[in-house]
Amino acid sequence: MNKLTSKFYLVGIKGTGMSSLALILKDMNNDVVGSDNSTYYFTEDNLVNKNIKYYEFNKNNITGDHYYIIGNAYNYDNIEVKEIMDNKYEYMYYSDFIENFFDKKIGISGTHGKTTTTSICAKFLEDFNISYLIGNGEGKGCLNYNYFLFEACEYKNNFHKYSYDYLIINNIDYDHVDFFKDIDEVVESFQEASYNALNIIINNDDENARKINHVNKITYGMRYDSDYVIADVKEYRDGFLVRVISKYNDDLLKVPLVGLHNVYNVVASYVLVKELGLDVNIQSKLYEYKLPKKRMEESIINGNIIIDDYAHHPREIKALLNAVKQKYKEYKNDIIVVFQPHTYSRTIKLKDEFKDLFTDVTLYLAKTYSSAREKENKDLDNVVKKIFSNAIDYDEETIEYLKKVKNKIIIFLGAGIIANDIKKIICII
Repeated sequence: MNKLTSKFYLVGIKGTGMSSLALILKDMNNDVVGSDNSTYYFTEDNLVNKNIKYYEFNKNNITGDHYYIIGNAYNYDNIEVKEIMDNKYEYMYYSDFIENFFDKKIGISGTHGKTTTTSICAKFLEDFNISYLIGNGEGKGCLNYNYFLFEACEYKNNFHKYSYDYLIINNIDYDHVDFFKDIDEVVESFQEASYNALNIIINNDDENARKINHVNKITYGMRYDSDYVIADVKEYRDGFLVRVISKYNDDLLKVPLVGLHNVYNVVASYVLVKELGLDVNIQSKLYEYKLPKKRMEESIINGNIIIDDYAHHPREIKALLNAVKQKYKEYKNDIIVVFQPHTYSRTIKLKDEFKDLFTDVTLYLAKTYSSAREKENKDLDNVVKKIFSNAIDYDEETIEYLKKVKNKIIIFLGAGIIANDIKKIICII
């Protein structure tokens, strides 16, 4: 691929990574268009704001006058992918394109926390001419960037395709059960990815991340054998007071984010800044920082605190619920959760972990999200319902009920499209 190419067409442009890439390419003065299905997805908003046009999948969109970038979720079964391949038009899949188009790469990986950590790193480094790709549809491109920050996802070993100056590994958990057979295979995948990095930054408190070997491994965590020790963690309503000690620094940070998982996200980003040797007023940047979209995104309607969050793995959901309870202790008996499971395979494989998550909240269960990865299956819907035996079915009557309740916390939870219904509750549509 010629890097001087100026016309790009993205197949699956609404994907969280693909939409971010579209924004980056547009910032770099390229002509960018794309396609996807017609269902509204939150990433569309940024595309519209950047005047990036997108169309519904149709083979007539493919005319051969663009360089084609195909989302990792799509294959020859897609009508546009088939048209591209049959006509031998130039294309790359998303992961291959990231590797070949960008250099000076800093990857943020881990089963959980990639999006938040990438956005914190981007905030800390914003004064150093960076490009970044955040996996929630946010991205920024610079023609002469010093660093390219991006989320490096382990699904289908896609992050093996990248080379890194630095690779952060927040944690390693069992996920993407439709691809990985067990946790050992996940750990092995992260080990393989680390071989492509000049330096790795590891959460030393995470049992599985600690197993990763590398000649240039930098560690952070509460364990006292870490290179950067998280000490004296004090919790308060809106965050934490944290001391971080290393050979060269002893810093006290006020982390204005709830949830202990965010302490790790912040410290991982702090370590990156220190290892790069950059002069950053980290405390000032933390005070300015805002969580990315769909990460405990809050609005207040009718006396209710409505929260939109992307969490869909049991560990993520537990972390989110703990964060909510930290910030809103007075609501501990008034929490309503609307949960849309993401993939049958994950929900069924991790059923024992899901069962105990929602014991102290009122749970409404929406149908499992159907995506390019898995199609709707009524038999499996019934299996999922049995896992959440204490749940109430989510339907149009639920929406009418939620319009009337007051002084509750209402959490819309999942990586699918369930948060679209927030608009119905606040009567926008």
